Amino acid sequence: MIRLTTSIASRFGRPETRGRRQRTVNKGFTLVELLVVIVVLAILIGLLLPAINGALKTARNAAVSAEINQLAQALANFKAKYGDYPPSRFLCVENGNYLPYLSETTTALNSGGLDPTSIGAGDIYVSQLAQRSVAALRKFWPRLTTTSALPGNTWYDFNGNGQMDGAYILHGHECLVFFLGGVPLHDPTSGTYGLTGFGKDPTNPFTNMIVGNKMYNANRQEAFYQFNPGRLFLDTINIQTNSGAIPIPGIPAYYDSLNSGPPMGTGQLNFYAYFNAYGNNNYDPNDVNFLHESDVMGNAPVELEFKLPFPTNHPSSASYGSGAISASPNPYTSSSTQPATGSVIYQNPQTFQIISAGLDGLYGVGGQYVSNSQAASGEPLPFDPNSTFYGGSYGKESDGAIRQREFDNLTNFKSGTLN
Repeated sequence: MIRLTTSIASRFGRPETRGRRQRTVNKGFTLVELLVVIVVLAILIGLLLPAINGALKTARNAAVSAEINQLAQALANFKAKYGDYPPSRFLCVENGNYLPYLSETTTALNSGGLDPTSIGAGDIYVSQLAQRSVAALRKFWPRLTTTSALPGNTWYDFNGNGQMDGAYILHGHECLVFFLGGVPLHDPTSGTYGLTGFGKDPTNPFTNMIVGNKMYNANRQEAFYQFNPGRLFLDTINIQTNSGAIPIPGIPAYYDSLNSGPPMGTGQLNFYAYFNAYGNNNYDPNDVNFLHESDVMGNAPVELEFKLPFPTNHPSSASYGSGAISASPNPYTSSSTQPATGSVIYQNPQTFQIISAGLDGLYGVGGQYVSNSQAASGEPLPFDPNSTFYGGSYGKESDGAIRQREFDNLTNFKSGTLN
């Protein structure tokens, strides 16, 4: 009996020995099992990535939309204090004497290159811009001098550089920063800009914060909006020069939070574009001309332009059929962009438009936008086969390719992207 038990034990092994062997055999995955796990994980990651990317894009767009709403509230606060929204193109004359410019009958481009982003024949006269600028100054600060040089070697230091410069023009993206943030202060060490608000002196709110400078004044109004200094950059295209061909330090504009880094030459820009309706349905399409986007045919950036209606007495009304050529971006309308079809109705007809270029950094040509419920085809960016670009008349296909750039644009008149 003892011999039989021993034989069985030796044949089948002790129970604890068998368990040890089984644990040794099952210690790890086989190569096939590892490959199966890797494939399953890859499939799961492939399924999750689009959802994650979509959520990230939605979150980033939501952040920009929230910022646009904050800027809109700051503009409302500006109007509550000063009686109107800031203009979206403004002539800076630092010696205070606007009188010579009130009779200037050339366009901004043809007037000694006063505005390098002007379309020339398709733009307003300098006198019209001067009148608009003087009207804004008198409304916001009634005690300013605007028809004679300032006394005592003082000046309006709009750009905050501590020197009296020649005349220069601010466009919508620069006006947004200037009127909401005040006079800029450039830090040459870091290359960044701070915004110092406006001085409380009602006869000269455009004093600077350069210690020891003649125009220094620390008694200032608080800015209407706290801009992130890391997203304030100069528009490298809109750099103007004085009579000695010396660049005039300009006013920085504000990048949206979707992109970062300073603009490079004629490269992609991501500034918030700002258009003012001037209170009477009368947007000026040339208030923001970036000239940075080439058209679908590969033409030069200046040729991504569109025909839009223009203010009354526009100098090019005869040659352009009561409309004018303007570069990208343009304010959005809710009716046809062709003046021949009748009066054009703009989005936000009596206030303003703020436009972000979206994740692709491209504004597109702008123009007609209608809601999905209004569009006959269900397309909020309708194609106009009669669209006339500066470089010639293109068909519906090229028009559509241009307008696809606007699908991800964000604005203050539409919740979410335009598409």
